[in-house]
Amino acid sequence: MEPSISTQQASEPRRGLAALGRRATDAFGRERGLLTVVCVGAAALAQYWLDSDQRLPAAAVLYALAALLFVLLYGRQTLERAEEPPSGSAGQVSWWPVLGAIACGALAWPHFADNQFTASGTLSWAVGFALLTLAVWPRGALRDALTGQSRRLQRLVARGVPLDWHRLAFLGILAVGAFYRFYQIDQIPLEMGCDLPHIYSNIRMLLRHEFPIFFSSYPGREGLFFYLAAPFCSLFGLSHTTIKMAGSLVGLVTLPAIYLLGKELYDRRVGLVAAFMLSVSHWHIIIGRVGYRAITVPLVLTLMWYALIRALKTQRPHWFALTGLLLGLGLYTYNAFMIVPVLVVLLLLTALLTGRGRTLLTNWPNGVLLFVVAAFTFVPLGRYAYEQPTVFFYRAATRITDLETALPSDLIRTLLDTARRALLMFNYRGDGVFISNVPYLRQLGYGTAILFVLGLAQLLRSWRRGYNLTLLVVLGVMLLPTALSLAFPHEVPNAVRAIGALPAAMLVAAVGGGALWQGLAGHYAGRAPRILRLSASLVEQGEADAVRADSVRADSDCPTDEPAARGVSLRLRWSGRWLWLVVAAAAVLAEVQAVYPVYFQRYVQHLPDGNYAISLEVARAIDAFSGNGESYAKVWPYWYDGNAVRAQLRRENQSWANEITQLDAGTAPMAGPAAKFMVIVHPDDAAGLAELQAAFPRGVAVGHHDYEGRVTFITFYGERRPE
Repeated sequence: MEPSISTQQASEPRRGLAALGRRATDAFGRERGLLTVVCVGAAALAQYWLDSDQRLPAAAVLYALAALLFVLLYGRQTLERAEEPPSGSAGQVSWWPVLGAIACGALAWPHFADNQFTASGTLSWAVGFALLTLAVWPRGALRDALTGQSRRLQRLVARGVPLDWHRLAFLGILAVGAFYRFYQIDQIPLEMGCDLPHIYSNIRMLLRHEFPIFFSSYPGREGLFFYLAAPFCSLFGLSHTTIKMAGSLVGLVTLPAIYLLGKELYDRRVGLVAAFMLSVSHWHIIIGRVGYRAITVPLVLTLMWYALIRALKTQRPHWFALTGLLLGLGLYTYNAFMIVPVLVVLLLLTALLTGRGRTLLTNWPNGVLLFVVAAFTFVPLGRYAYEQPTVFFYRAATRITDLETALPSDLIRTLLDTARRALLMFNYRGDGVFISNVPYLRQLGYGTAILFVLGLAQLLRSWRRGYNLTLLVVLGVMLLPTALSLAFPHEVPNAVRAIGALPAAMLVAAVGGGALWQGLAGHYAGRAPRILRLSASLVEQGEADAVRADSVRADSDCPTDEPAARGVSLRLRWSGRWLWLVVAAAAVLAEVQAVYPVYFQRYVQHLPDGNYAISLEVARAIDAFSGNGESYAKVWPYWYDGNAVRAQLRRENQSWANEITQLDAGTAPMAGPAAKFMVIVHPDDAAGLAELQAAFPRGVAVGHHDYEGRVTFITFYGERRPE
């Protein structure tokens, strides 16, 4: 009997704890609305303290408490999309066409020598892609696709286009994204800087029917963005503005891509929240509007990630092949994508940690197919990397080796510090370079930053559910290109090198927003609206005494002939759900509005000379004088970017290069046949200007001023007369 008594005594504390847990859960359920206000309010206060750079330890503690409360409130929410029964297997791959594609790749390899897409090499490459398509094309897929398309067309004709609130919301998101990416794009940013002239030259090579695989102008550039931008620039004219527009178009197309990924991982709510946050992300807006090729990374990475999730869910070979294609294509985007092959391996290994390892191992040929297709897609660029490894890997190598500068003595401590700063870029301190960010502004918007912390807590709480682990892995791995900048730790964080972490950051925040949305909707769905009654009595002056006596007469059985008051009753039905809808709408509008001053005011203020484009103004001065005579620029020892000037000349022949380092009495412009000329002189070059005025006393010097009235350069107009 004693053991049973002991067991009973031991079970009593457990029952007590279970009862306490149930009561706590019930209390959390009853007060979910109030506790959510406390949770989000605490997170908002913590973010405010971070933004104002004060009370940093208190902000960290408050954020941690808010994340803990959020997990207690919404940790049991199931956002993850239900698993599909796998269909298809590795046996569906026809391996003979795959072997034929490998042979085509081997034949194409020597034809991609000398960094050129030659006709013979490209033809062999294209045949290989056709064979790979044949190898994975599902039987009857074309027939099924045509049948399905016919049925959808019939329904469309019969019913029209259904515009539910999801579609309308997504169209609104696209409109907001388009506004922020194209409004005043010809004016902001106005200066080309040091990178855009190279990009201009790279696209001009394509328009002149030169087709390099890798664009080797210092420090070397991958070419996918240039090949995407070239048709657009050919149609509308190659200029600084059309390059920026091409970058913004790539950014805009990323919005539906991240919506599809969010919907595939979770549901439409998460997809919409992720697309909205990306549409108003100043990080994404800036990189696209500058015209950097890195803007292609989020698009290709998001599509590759989507294809991989579809592949893991369905185990269909064509999804694995598409993942491989996008993986190989991504290596043509930007050097930060070099880490993605490692990322794909890690994403496949997540199946072993989340209970899907047996399915993956059973269909291991699909994984082989993925990397075969990726390697085949990489063939042209691989040939260049084989021929010129020092150029291809140069930029990445300079950041993680001592190729340019000595590495720190304590690498471990440096790595921990750069990793810390990379993680804090989302909420605390972002990139300090003016061209890619408002200096040191956090990389996420205010509301997005709050939901990012809450969503991260939710993901850590439920990392084994669905494909949550893949989201955490992508976020961590894609921060490595900036965190591994060991040779230049002061460059961390870097918004451009970390651009691959942007889709994951948006999805993490969307998970927080989706959990909040789903939890509050479920909490108020089963509750009847509250009724608020407002009553008023309307009486005449002569009836006041009778109205005041109502309560007395109501307690008596005696009838009365006194006049009764005329009553008016107003009933209002309201629900806490409606209040949250108002709060959510206000938060959305605030996030949309907040981007405007960040980009169109603060970003512009931090651009050199308040967004004054000296290279553009110099080009305009040269164009304006082109019908009168030759122009020259005295460049040494002062700053001058001839590439930017030439890229913005409107003349058909942009080969102008009359850049001189000194004024020589025996050469132009000081000597030569009788003619008018113009010399561009730096305002600090008093000696050069004096020399011109002494040689040509009738010459005229005109100062060109920036927005604040400062002289930026001087144009000296002179004329050589016949002797």
